[in-house]
Amino acid sequence: MVQTMWQVINGDPHSAARDFLGALFDKQIVNGMLVPVRGTHNSVTPALVMHPNRLDQADPFAPVMLFNSARLVSMLTREASNQKIGVVLRSCEIRALIELVKFNQVKLDHTIIIGVDCVGTLTAPQYTSAIQQFPDLADRMLAAAKQGNLSGLEFRSACAMCEHPAPEHADISVGFIGVDHTHALAIDLRDDLAQQMGLGDDPSTIDKRNAALANLIVTRIAHRDATLKEFHDRMRNDGGFASYFADCLECTNCMNACPICYCKECFFRTANAERSPRELLRLADRQGALAMPPNALLFHLTRLNHMATSCIGCGMCEAACPHDIPLTAMFRAVGSRVQKIFDYTPGRNMNDKPPFMEFKQNELQSIGEME
Repeated sequence: MVQTMWQVINGDPHSAARDFLGALFDKQIVNGMLVPVRGTHNSVTPALVMHPNRLDQADPFAPVMLFNSARLVSMLTREASNQKIGVVLRSCEIRALIELVKFNQVKLDHTIIIGVDCVGTLTAPQYTSAIQQFPDLADRMLAAAKQGNLSGLEFRSACAMCEHPAPEHADISVGFIGVDHTHALAIDLRDDLAQQMGLGDDPSTIDKRNAALANLIVTRIAHRDATLKEFHDRMRNDGGFASYFADCLECTNCMNACPICYCKECFFRTANAERSPRELLRLADRQGALAMPPNALLFHLTRLNHMATSCIGCGMCEAACPHDIPLTAMFRAVGSRVQKIFDYTPGRNMNDKPPFMEFKQNELQSIGEME
């Protein structure tokens, strides 16, 4: 990888980022690009841009995330195409993308992954409110990121405990953490792409960038550990899972928002999941009272069973929940323990096989599995 800098003109890093993305079109590295774009009423949503002049509203640094765009990449790559598509993604989106590749839901043959630094995001309503109060919100975020100190900014819970602010496994990375964003952006790219772009090595700010990233990661890990401890304490002292999901509407929004929950036919959308009136009355009579809707706990336990090894912690499930159930903490807490058993980290490596896709003899003896 070549580490270099991209000059910022007139102190405007957003224009510099758009210029860099435009240069990828000019050098024919990409023919199209999936990138966050500003819309009406302060909205920022992904758009598939095929003409570089339409990048004038691109905003890859906007601290808002409507959904994990890895699923959009799946939509774009499910059929073979000769078009080279660049996909601008955050770290959690890249990790989700890697998992989807393993499940044959994404093809990367003609895809250029363009990773961007992310210090945290807001939900759409939070972002709309914040941008009205602070029109210079993005600039405040970039200024704080220079030192890796985001203590004054409140992001989604998933972002507050994310240990991956810089993208990994990207063909091209655009960074602002630990650099003076009014003068330059940090660019990492594959050697062949650097040659095509006419860019050479310039690692002059790598030490400051690494220090700022380390500072931010330490803060995020501390928040993560405190959040997971709070979850485990709640499981022991506050009624366990039944209490945790007491407000669940069984709306399945969390499943719909998950980038890796891709099954074409889900059990909970078939007749098998439906309970007859007679069965509901019998269960209620046996227990004295039956929580309604009746499948909420089963739904979440089933999803947890399916996703514990693949969850990359983007928190889209929690953002989609109408009752703000802290789903991110649950998946991170349970997922971390399950992943440790199998020595598997989702999104870590394209060649790592998910645990249920390979058999290892005697792998569960440490937790009591008999020979």
